[in-house]
Amino acid sequence: MVFSKEKIPVLDICNMVDASETEHEILVFELADFLAYHNNMQFPHRHNFYQLMFIESGSGYHIIDFTKFEIKENTIYFLNPGQVHEWQFDYKPKGILINFTESYISLFLANLNHLKNYPFFIANGNGSVVNVESISSNVQILFQQIKHEYARNDESARYMLRLYLLQLLEWMSRPLNNVSKPYELRQGANILQKFDRLIEEHYTTLRLPKDYAAMLYITPNYLNELCISHFGHSAGTHIRNRIILEAKRLLVNSSLTINEIAWALNFENHSYFSRFFKKYTSITPELFRKQISNTKSCIY
Repeated sequence: MVFSKEKIPVLDICNMVDASETEHEILVFELADFLAYHNNMQFPHRHNFYQLMFIESGSGYHIIDFTKFEIKENTIYFLNPGQVHEWQFDYKPKGILINFTESYISLFLANLNHLKNYPFFIANGNGSVVNVESISSNVQILFQQIKHEYARNDESARYMLRLYLLQLLEWMSRPLNNVSKPYELRQGANILQKFDRLIEEHYTTLRLPKDYAAMLYITPNYLNELCISHFGHSAGTHIRNRIILEAKRLLVNSSLTINEIAWALNFENHSYFSRFFKKYTSITPELFRKQISNTKSCIY
C-alpha cells in the first residue's frame, strides 16, 4: 500500500452507488454483491456514514480500529464514521450490508443525539461485534424486511425503511444496555457514556481526568473508579487510548507527516508525540505506518 502525497479522501455515501440509485442516505446490499462491485477499493480511507454488516455465513477476520475479530456466522459488526476497518474472507460470504448517514435517523427523531447513545455506536465502547442469537431472532427478520423495502424503492418503502432500521437498532441495543442491572451500575454506565462523548469532543485539548470529571460534576476519584469497574483500566488510560486510536487512524489514513500528525493531536513537537506513541504501543509511529503499509488487505 503506497501513500500518495495528496490528501486521502473521506468517502461520502454517494461514492458507494452508481447513477441509477435514487436514495443516497441509506444503502442496502447483499454482502457478496457489494464485495464484487467494490473489488477495486484498494486504498485507505475514512467514510462519513454508519455501517452494519450482518454475516449469515462466512469465515475470515474483521479488524475494527486495529482490534482483530474472527468472522463468525450470525454476527453483526458495527462501524462509526471515521473508524478504520479491514476484512478478509476465506470464501464468498453471505450476509447483508447497511450503510446510512447520521441525518437519515437523527432527523427522524426528536432527540438528534439519540443515535450516539446506542452502545455499539459509542466511540470507546465494547459493542462493535454482537452475536445475533444472543439478541433475538427478530433481528434476522428485520434485516430481511429492510432489504425487501429497499428493493421496492417507493415513497411508502422509504418510510418503512426508517421505521425498520430504528426498530433494528432498538432491538440490538436492549441486551447491551443491561437494563436489569442495579441502579448504581446503570447510573455509572450513563456517566461513562457522557465521558466518552466528552472525550470525542475534547481529546486533542483535554488530557487529564480531572478536566472531564469537572464537566461531569463528579470527583476524579469517582470517575477513575467507574472506569476501572466498567473498562478494567483507569480514566487516564481511557483518554490516552482515544488519542492513540486517532494517531493510528491518521498514520493509516493520511499522507500527513509524523510532525503534522503531532500538531493535529496537539503535541508540542514530533519527539514528544513519538515518545508518547512508543510508550503506549511499544512501537514508533514510523514503524507502525511502515508495517500497515506493507499489508495486502483492503480497508473499506
